[in-house]
Amino acid sequence: MRISGFTFIRNAVKLDYPIVESIKSILPIVDEYIVNVVESEDGTLELIKSIEDPKIKIIESPWLEDMRGEGKLLVHYTNLALKECTGDWCFYLQGDEVVHEKYLEYIKCALEEYLDKKEVEGFTLKYKHFYGNFYLYHEGEGWVRNEVRIIRNGIGVSAYKAAHSFRINGRKLNCIVLDAYIYHYGWARRKSKMKEKIVEHSRWHWKEDKDVVEKFASKKLDELYVHKDSLHFFKDTHPKVMQERIVKQEADKDNFLEVKKEYLKRKLKWKIRDFFADITEKLFGKRIGEYANYHKVGEYRPYTEDFSC
Repeated sequence: MRISGFTFIRNAVKLDYPIVESIKSILPIVDEYIVNVVESEDGTLELIKSIEDPKIKIIESPWLEDMRGEGKLLVHYTNLALKECTGDWCFYLQGDEVVHEKYLEYIKCALEEYLDKKEVEGFTLKYKHFYGNFYLYHEGEGWVRNEVRIIRNGIGVSAYKAAHSFRINGRKLNCIVLDAYIYHYGWARRKSKMKEKIVEHSRWHWKEDKDVVEKFASKKLDELYVHKDSLHFFKDTHPKVMQERIVKQEADKDNFLEVKKEYLKRKLKWKIRDFFADITEKLFGKRIGEYANYHKVGEYRPYTEDFSC
């Protein structure tokens, strides 16, 4: 079995993406890692080269200003990286997504088990969305709970819409749900970098970003975080590759969202929603109000600390 990792990245230094940590997080289980470095305004290419791992294959792409809007660029650059993959399975991570080392053997075992079961076209992973710092996170409640991140190669899969997921000619993939998490650090940047990232993000999704720039340029840094209700406090460990960033946060707390008890209070509307969502999930296998970018065909074994193939 051969596994390819793949991603694309632009302005990683300028926007403080944990792209090096992201790549390193799954390097132990991939045979190659395709990194599409999009024309940048900083030292992104040099940053990726500094990893100096023989598994990494770098391709370079120009910034296509004319393709801006509706996430088309995200799909384009993702597909360019996917096209270079030679593995049986292709493992996709965006530049702010990291996998904990504790899940690596679990994930690899699942890929081995389903390698010859051609009806399985991909795997989904769960998400923890860190918010404002490395201790608060969103899970569910309007945020992505599961997403397709591992796909079978050679069956016509391509990135879908803003490259949040993958499909075959618009059809959802038949996927196995894994009991493993992706740690999403997109909202755990320093406040100053968060504003820059939001403005940059608009350039990928909208042709005209003048209104977006003006809207966020006038905001105070704390006002960028508008989803501070019903957060969870993180009591587990972060991936080892993230430890250096976490230490830096401890020395720069003023530049991150403060942890407050009021952010952890669960509003009644979320309690009611969760109550009915739990019921519908048990009855129909899907939570009420939740959209899935995949067709679930099964679940892999639950993850445990003593898991082995």
